[in-house]
Amino acid sequence: MKHIFVYLIFLAVVGVNGCYEIKKFLIQKLGSTEKYEIDGDAAHLVPVFSGLDEKRERIEISLREVANGFEQPTDLQFPPGDSEEFFVLEKKGKVVWGKIGKKDTKVILTLNVKTEAEEGLLGMAFHPDFRKNGKVYFNYVVEVGQKDISRIAEWTATNPTDLKNTKLESERILMEVEQPYENHNAGQILFGQDKMLYIGWGDGGWLNDPAHNGQNPQTFLGTILRIDVDSTPDKDKAYKVPKDNPFYEDKCCKPEIFAFGFRNPWRFSFDSKGRPIVADVGQDLWEEIDIVEKGKNYGWNTREGFHCFEPKENCKTDNLSDPIYEYGRDDGQSITGGYIYTGKEISALTGKYIFADFMSGRIWATPVPDNASEKVTAYTLGKWPVLTSSFGRDADGNVYVVDLGKGKIFRIEGK
Repeated sequence: MKHIFVYLIFLAVVGVNGCYEIKKFLIQKLGSTEKYEIDGDAAHLVPVFSGLDEKRERIEISLREVANGFEQPTDLQFPPGDSEEFFVLEKKGKVVWGKIGKKDTKVILTLNVKTEAEEGLLGMAFHPDFRKNGKVYFNYVVEVGQKDISRIAEWTATNPTDLKNTKLESERILMEVEQPYENHNAGQILFGQDKMLYIGWGDGGWLNDPAHNGQNPQTFLGTILRIDVDSTPDKDKAYKVPKDNPFYEDKCCKPEIFAFGFRNPWRFSFDSKGRPIVADVGQDLWEEIDIVEKGKNYGWNTREGFHCFEPKENCKTDNLSDPIYEYGRDDGQSITGGYIYTGKEISALTGKYIFADFMSGRIWATPVPDNASEKVTAYTLGKWPVLTSSFGRDADGNVYVVDLGKGKIFRIEGK
């Protein structure tokens, strides 16, 4: 997530090659998520169809509030097989239990996290066998020795069949990654159909990917990783690298990497074939959606969407994979990825991938192509007075909108 005016001020004050400490200060002060405001009246949940959406085909929906009272929620996850109970993450470190349609909530765990700019408690995943083993995984940022560290950690629920009264204990740190700056931390972690844990990392932050992490598969930054948390860990690791990872025996790249070339894959999910669908937040002009295949390079910072970024013209696009969709500044400024709708209520949405723009409040849906490089078009679901930081999906395939600004959860329903 980001605000376009932050970048303009950055460039005007210090330039791309300015002092590192000044850059960090500006990210902290101008990149705070607390400064964002919705466009519209949050008390009246009525969609607006404006701008380019006026020419798009519509799918009529409503947003029904099903939970509230959260402070800057960043993620919403349902345990496997559940459509009522859930965990909400709050940016400042709380893991909160809730239940659809009920007013009571309960803090299950509080983590000591760093919350400057885009940092904080950012993502979680229930193990596919959670009801049996109680394993839960978190992605959060801590400060260690004056360094910002993104941490992936495993916790164990004392009572996985009673979420409200469970406790999370026995933290096991799986992975730590140093973050050069306090933005572009990404945050999503999810288990795929293969029961492997997928992790999204941003390029490290600031502007223009100054260290060229996106095109450097010798770093975890700017990647989607795939690891095995169930098998006996490899030597000097807290997890096992799957042997069928694309770079397992290739010294060109970190063996954990599933794909690379991302700027800030804040949110991703999976299609019916088990392919990650990644919404990659852009910088200057373009937001993009990628269907990710193993071993592929998705272009940042050589490209932004379908367009050359560095250099601005005649960039080398050999071996770069295309997105399936992009949108520009007329539609919004910061993409929030969601889920494929598999619910039963809205037939027009069935099988379509729902996503939003954090800044503009617009929500769309796209079909999911069989060919990962096939371009698709978007259906508009309207512009809403919400700051969509994340989405959630329950076991029945219903999709939920997470509102960072008002701390509410909405279910997407029929008109």
